[in-house]
Amino acid sequence: MWDVIVVGAGPAGTAASKRCAEYGLNTLLLEKRKLPRDKVCDGMVMGPVAHTLIKQEFGDIPKNILSKPYYLSGYMFHVPGIGSQKLDNLTPLAWRRDLDYWMNQKAQAKGVEIWQASRVTGLRLKEQGFSVEIEQDKQKSELEARFVVGADGATSIVRKFLFPELKVRYSQIYQECHQGELDLDKKYYHWFYPVEYAPLNFGAHHKGDFIIIDVGGGLGQIKQFLIWVKNFLAKNYNFDISQKPVWRGGCLEPVMYKQVTSYTFSPAKGNALLVGDAGCLPMPVSGEGISPGIKSGLLAADSIIRAIESGEQPDRIYLTKVEGIISVFKEIYPRFKGISEETKAGGHSLPEVLRDAYHSTLRMF
Repeated sequence: MWDVIVVGAGPAGTAASKRCAEYGLNTLLLEKRKLPRDKVCDGMVMGPVAHTLIKQEFGDIPKNILSKPYYLSGYMFHVPGIGSQKLDNLTPLAWRRDLDYWMNQKAQAKGVEIWQASRVTGLRLKEQGFSVEIEQDKQKSELEARFVVGADGATSIVRKFLFPELKVRYSQIYQECHQGELDLDKKYYHWFYPVEYAPLNFGAHHKGDFIIIDVGGGLGQIKQFLIWVKNFLAKNYNFDISQKPVWRGGCLEPVMYKQVTSYTFSPAKGNALLVGDAGCLPMPVSGEGISPGIKSGLLAADSIIRAIESGEQPDRIYLTKVEGIISVFKEIYPRFKGISEETKAGGHSLPEVLRDAYHSTLRMF
């Protein structure tokens, strides 16, 4: 029997597994894809919490892990037809496949066993913990663990088994990677908020020799909006609309802030704890997931360790510890309302409202 099985090898799961292994727990980290794996994410280490936690837990990010530019100077917020605002914030920039894999290797060095291409297909409560059913190369097997940490993203299979009746609302993120350059300052990430398409928005930035385009919105809204985005970039920023992307992908993001902050959904049950996006904990406004992912992963590990030492229930410990993250969400979430109200009013002050909203997330997390 494993002491701890962590599902998902992103920053949240890797941090949780590393902390457990450092304590001496027999820890297994399961990842459904082969490593290193691509991830739909801009790879920006945005806030001071992320900087501090990564340095504290994994060390300084090596230069070969970062992409060019190695650091962004900050972010630009553009509202077409109205104006732009700049927010300076030195931000390390990396490809997530490289950043996550570097963290994976750090965890392995501390004693974590990692099984890649191992998909969890079932979770069953047992008297002494859980039975975890996995599939590898089309072969199914069962593992036993005292504790389980679900770090398997927005559509978490662990969360589905723990809370089968839970209805999760999602937003959709679509990303394309193109060869070339845009007539945009390479030192900044550029967010665009066209008022007529709100709450749909998109981002663009340079990464090495590539252009990264991100489009975000509700389910089923992305396809038509993407056509407008590419035409807009072609007309205003010299985007070659005829070229095909060299890579593209999509993902979902849970939009559960009301449920999390009102405690109608709690990311833990018994000896199973949910972290990062699996626990519906991406940052409000920015959607950033690295900071709350690593933080909640470490809190989950600390809760398991304390439960072993004290005999307390790990879910109760974790829910108390994660209140710090939730309190930050409570303070930031009203910024959504401010953005929505300004958009409905015509968006004349929207660049400033967006800048201030993002600034608040960086100050608080």
